[in-house]
Formats: sequence, C-alpha cells, structure tokens
Amino acid sequence: MKRLIGLTLTALMGMAASAMAAHPCCTPQCITPPGPNCPDCSSPCDHCLHISLGGCEHVQKLIQDLNGCTCCDRIHAVKKLGCRAHGDFCNNPEILAALVNALQCDPCWEVRRTAAWSILGQNARTEQGVLALYIASRLDPHCLVRDRAAEALDILTLGRKECFAGVFEGGDKLIADLKKAGYKPGSENCSAILVPKAEEMKPTDKPEVPADKKPGT
Repeated sequence: MKRLIGLTLTALMGMAASAMAAHPCCTPQCITPPGPNCPDCSSPCDHCLHISLGGCEHVQKLIQDLNGCTCCDRIHAVKKLGCRAHGDFCNNPEILAALVNALQCDPCWEVRRTAAWSILGQNARTEQGVLALYIASRLDPHCLVRDRAAEALDILTLGRKECFAGVFEGGDKLIADLKKAGYKPGSENCSAILVPKAEEMKPTDKPEVPADKKPGT
C-alpha cells in the first residue's frame, strides 16, 4: 500500500511539473513589440452618414436665434445646434462657425459653456473646432467655461492628439498674441480682435515673389 501511494504521488508530481512547464507563463515566448502609433487623422465627415431632420431653413433659424435677447433663448439655440438631428456641420459648415462665435464672443458664460459642449456634440474634430476649444480652455474668464472646453477637447481628440500637434503649437502663439491685444472672451470687441489674429495664422495660398523676380523689374 505504501509503495502504491508513493508511486501515485510521484505520478501526480510529474503531471504537475509537466502542466507548469506547458503553461505560457512558465515557458519563454517570442513577444512581438507593438507597432508605431498611427492615429486616425481623417476628417470626421469622411466616414459617417450625415442625415439630419432639419433642413437648411431650420439651421438658419437656429443661427438667427443666437442673436436672441436673453441667455435662455441663446442657450436653447446652441443646444439644438449641437445636436446633429437638427443639423450636421458636415452638410452645413455655418453651424460650426456659429458655435465657435458663440463660444468665443457671447457675453453670457452659460452660452459659452454650452457652445463648447455643442462643438463636441457635432463631433467637429477639425482644426477650427479644436483651436476654438483650446483657446477657450486657456483664456475664458469663467472657470466653468474653461473646464467644459477642456473636457470637450480631451474627448474630441482622444487617441488623436498627435494629429493636432501643429494646431496646438499655433494655438499657443495665437493665445500669446491675443493676450497682448487685450482679447477677452465675451467682450464687445471680441470679434474685432480675434478674427484678424486668426487670419494671420492662415498660410498664404501664393508664395511671396522676390523683388528681383517680379514682372517688369
């Protein structure tokens, strides 16, 4: 009996050793290192169906409502413009332009905060949308607007921050220029300061021609 028990224990130990040797954690493996990170930098308008219930007239009506007399009216319009069922910025680019203007220049901080979230609602992962959120997250005088813009920006660029490295770099320079010019989101002279500075960032379509190469010289 003792001999039988000894043989049984020996057999079990051998089986256990064999099982441990076969376990992937106990055997050397050839691990392939992950490849380079290649984020999807394509436009959000390239891969989705852009179907909205509202037509162009409905969108224009909502944009006009952004000039309403009360904050509540403008918040209501901004919320609807952030819903692609009412209008998609891929089909109606003026939606994003209106939301960016509300984010930067509306005197009511609640409207600016809602506009930041509506840009995310439109999935406006473009240079214009990302830059507007980046500026608001850095310069808006109200902490809740800055927080909401930063949150929307993080979600919008999740896994794609490398795609907008140039936008962030240019945004830092623009922010420095705006500070020098006395820019303040929500102020009356907001557009007068922001628009010219933003235009300066755009590359010129035609390269400058040296003076000695100009026609007639």
